[in-house]
Amino acid sequence: NERFIAPFIQPSRAITNTPLINEGQVVGSEPEIIIPKINVEIPVVYGLNSISESAIQTALENGVVHYADTAEPGQNGNSVIVGHSSNNIFNKGKYKFAFVLLNRLDIGDTFYLQKDGKRYTYQVFEKKIVKPDDVSVLASKDKPATATLITCDPPGTSISRLVTVGEQISPSPSGNQAAPNSNQ
Repeated sequence: NERFIAPFIQPSRAITNTPLINEGQVVGSEPEIIIPKINVEIPVVYGLNSISESAIQTALENGVVHYADTAEPGQNGNSVIVGHSSNNIFNKGKYKFAFVLLNRLDIGDTFYLQKDGKRYTYQVFEKKIVKPDDVSVLASKDKPATATLITCDPPGTSISRLVTVGEQISPSPSGNQAAPNSNQ
């Protein structure tokens, strides 16, 4: 797939200056993640009550997935979103390359999570590569409200995970609710 087919279906490698978010733009009711720097606008699947591999893989067919038992946008804690960097083109779903360009995000870049008609803005403050079994990336950070984006790295492999963490900068996290107790 990587040598013969993937070059024809990968997202654009060119980054444009066309903004996905405009001031005053109405926020839709559908949950999604927007990453302007890499031109990503993808649905986020919430409400998955399982952390089993098969449940997550099935949910990834419909977008990127909010990891069960982590905070949601508008709550204090760490909201974890997982997505494919690359997947077999014969598998179901149209979001196989959702986070393929996530490695282009740098410290200081912003991304948005939209949920329940509200937009939450996050600014990247940490980026790292971890082993696939490193669950410490799911834990709360030393900031009140964060969002962690996780994908496979290098794309198309399961060797390690690229973890990009952003701090909520808008609206102010001081108005957030407490995250419900979870079984992390």
